[in-house]
Amino acid sequence: MHPGAVLASLLALAAAGGAWSWVFYERQGDARVLFSEAAKNKAALQSSDAAHQAALVNLTSENTELRKKLAEALEAAKPAPTPGEVAERVRASRELAFVRVPEWVPAPSEEILKRLAAQAVAPVTPEMASARARAAKAMGFVTTEFDYREAVANLAQARPGGFYDPATNKFLFPSDTSLARADARENFAGALLPVLLAQNFASAPQPEPDNDDALLASLALARGDASFHRVYFSLNDRLRTNFDQGQAPSPPPPPAAPQFLTEMWKWSEDSGNLFAQTLHQKGGVSAINNAYARPPRSTAEILHPAELYLATPPFAPAGITFPDTSVNGSPALFTNVVGEAALFFHVRSWADQDAADRATTGWAGDRYIVWPGGKDGDHVLWRSVWRSEGDAKEFFTELRTGLMSRHLIPWQKEYDAIPGQFRVDEPHRVLRLRMDGKIVTLINATDPAFAKALEEKFAPAQ
Repeated sequence: MHPGAVLASLLALAAAGGAWSWVFYERQGDARVLFSEAAKNKAALQSSDAAHQAALVNLTSENTELRKKLAEALEAAKPAPTPGEVAERVRASRELAFVRVPEWVPAPSEEILKRLAAQAVAPVTPEMASARARAAKAMGFVTTEFDYREAVANLAQARPGGFYDPATNKFLFPSDTSLARADARENFAGALLPVLLAQNFASAPQPEPDNDDALLASLALARGDASFHRVYFSLNDRLRTNFDQGQAPSPPPPPAAPQFLTEMWKWSEDSGNLFAQTLHQKGGVSAINNAYARPPRSTAEILHPAELYLATPPFAPAGITFPDTSVNGSPALFTNVVGEAALFFHVRSWADQDAADRATTGWAGDRYIVWPGGKDGDHVLWRSVWRSEGDAKEFFTELRTGLMSRHLIPWQKEYDAIPGQFRVDEPHRVLRLRMDGKIVTLINATDPAFAKALEEKFAPAQ
């Protein structure tokens, strides 16, 4: 072939290849544009869909809120529930029936407070009140004289939601409070539940006399049951947050009782509530009902329900008795049982919470006796039993510290000269603290001769 023809052929081929490359490039460019546009459209659609979804969620939330407000407005427009209607809700929440449905009587809050106080002090004679106040000071529960009857009356007014007179079967509720309010209904339930429980469990075994620990345990069961179901009622009450309708309940009087008594009152409700919760978790309302047939006999069982009350067999506190309590011809002024709960608060007055826990856990029983003394104070014998020697030693050690702190006694070597004993001899204060195995005995007297007589009659521990 002629060289010129070959060159012409190559140029033609190159031109054709260039044209094809240009067309291919242009088509690729068109594809990229189309892909980019599609991606943009997809993103726009997704964004639009998300916006629609968000708008739908907002509309649904607004609709729910409007429905809620409408329901609240319709409910608020209704007249306040009657005492009988609230009582029926309370009864249903506790799953019990009234033996006698009370007669509902409106009364001023001042009248209810007055009746609560009078009811509480009625069984407490002036002589009994004096003996209890003196015993509390001799044991170190309080540091100054106080009016025991006034303290009892004050604590009885702590929940002024109503007053029940069993003789007339009348339940007085505050006439100056509106039951349209959730807090008023809760207060009403708190005052009515003890009435319902007392009617249904009137035959429950009663604590032995001269045993405040057993009495406090029994009260903790009832008060804890009432507290637990008052909260349950409140949580299930309609419009439980409507605190702005009608007259609010009057606040209870500020605490005027000694701190020790106030703490014990609060403890009976708070720890009793936890005790009721434990039983409820084990067997529902039936488990709580069954507890009234075998009430806890000590606050130790309230504090340690799984370990003690629900044990097989259940815990039985050690009974400590003193058949003859006269000393040098002087009869005892007062005798009682402290118990683990009160003992904790007693130790807590000088020790921190952990130390008080260690010193009082393991309690198995105790009893103290108080005899009248002179101007320097009364005399005390206190004997306690513990579940182990280790528990007894912890209490012995902590009580020794507390006695020195309370009576401002600077330590001297001779006080601890005898192992397992702490002995102090001063003209107006004689201390004899000793540990014998699981038993700890304290003699705290203000007269050396009386202290010697106590030691001869009651020590060593038997």
